[in-house]
Amino acid sequence: MDPPNLPLLLLLTLASTITAQSFPTPYCGSTGNFSADSTYQITLTALLSSISTTNSLSLTYGFFKASSAVSGASQTLYVIGSCRGDLPAESCRASLNASASNVRDLWPLQKEAVLYNGNCTIRYSNASIFGTVTTDPGYLLYSGNNVTSPDTYNTALQTLLGSLQGEAAGGGSLRKYATGNESAGFDRIYATVQCTPDLTEQDCSDCLVKVVANLGQCCAEKLGVNIMAPSCQFRYETNDRFFDPVKEPLPPPPAPLSPAADAPPPPPVSTSASVVLVIGIVIILIMKRKKKQPRQRVEGEVEDEISTAESLHYDFGTIRAATDNFSDSKKLGQGGFGAVYMGRLSNGQEIAVKRLS
Repeated sequence: MDPPNLPLLLLLTLASTITAQSFPTPYCGSTGNFSADSTYQITLTALLSSISTTNSLSLTYGFFKASSAVSGASQTLYVIGSCRGDLPAESCRASLNASASNVRDLWPLQKEAVLYNGNCTIRYSNASIFGTVTTDPGYLLYSGNNVTSPDTYNTALQTLLGSLQGEAAGGGSLRKYATGNESAGFDRIYATVQCTPDLTEQDCSDCLVKVVANLGQCCAEKLGVNIMAPSCQFRYETNDRFFDPVKEPLPPPPAPLSPAADAPPPPPVSTSASVVLVIGIVIILIMKRKKKQPRQRVEGEVEDEISTAESLHYDFGTIRAATDNFSDSKKLGQGGFGAVYMGRLSNGQEIAVKRLS
């Protein structure tokens, strides 16, 4: 091992144990400061503190974002926190909380800042940072060891990173993260690739392409590299000790709707038919009730039915005699099924006779 490379190797080896204050150097923005105890500072403190209380599903999978208007300042503050994709939910929350506390201590009056640590990145700004690709400020760590066969190693590395970029970019709104490994001669390369999940698939892909391009400028022959940017990052080494292959499982996709649930609601005509049926039943009941009640005969009105079966006991000759052979002078009127005549029997009893058509 060459002595000049020793400090870099130690920095990478100890990165997981160094506190957020020193891993790595924090960055502050150029948008100015705000006054102590101002509404800006109060708003920022409330946003960063909400990490410990929020129950959002996105934080379960390593991503936090929140915004709030600054009272009286016509400005809005935006906060994003992003954990490594393999970090369990509670570890992520604890890491973000620690970083939020550190960022308040480091820049108590800064309007914009970014802080990286070994497990997460946290940043805030008075300009919108949601769904926006940001690659500056970035941070780079690399191993002091060089690969023995650069061509073989880099070919395998580019193949691995290319496939992981597509997998991470294709992730959903909860997590854009991918891990994998590739054989490189005597070595095996292990890598993780990640974007903040508020990015679109294309934006995530563009961000990763941009940060991976930095490899050729600094460390194409190094065995291990970790490049971090606010919106995306990647890391690879020749061992898998730097990440947990068992990450928080994503929720299952929603179950398909059953045929009954897919069916459209009954058409309005069904309701109309029910109303008509009820009305019909009511009418029938009213008619039956009316039939049971005695009814006043209106002069000139003709009944369509013979009121008693007694009329069926008379023979045709008796009826014809009683109505003067169905004389027009005996005709009372015309019913639905024929004419009705007034008749008088030999004993003087008056009868009504319907002559069917």
